[in-house]
Amino acid sequence: MANYTLEEILEWVVLGLLVAVIALVAFWLGGWLFVLLGKIFLAVSKLIVALLYFLVPALLVAGIVYLLVQWLSRKGSKAEG
Repeated sequence: MANYTLEEILEWVVLGLLVAVIALVAFWLGGWLFVLLGKIFLAVSKLIVALLYFLVPALLVAGIVYLLVQWLSRKGSKAEG
């Protein structure tokens, strides 16, 4: 086993602590980034749900009106022919 001086051991300890601090800061920043992304995705999902609350009934009404117009036009063409 190599003989290390006290200075070398302290340098390695300080370097290890520095790496640990850098890793913790990276995790902290990553956490904030994911929180921000989560809020953005939540806002987009709320927008999609709000649009669907409007679009689904509107499309149902439009489909019913379309089918009614088709049915009335067929009924009118049979009466003429």
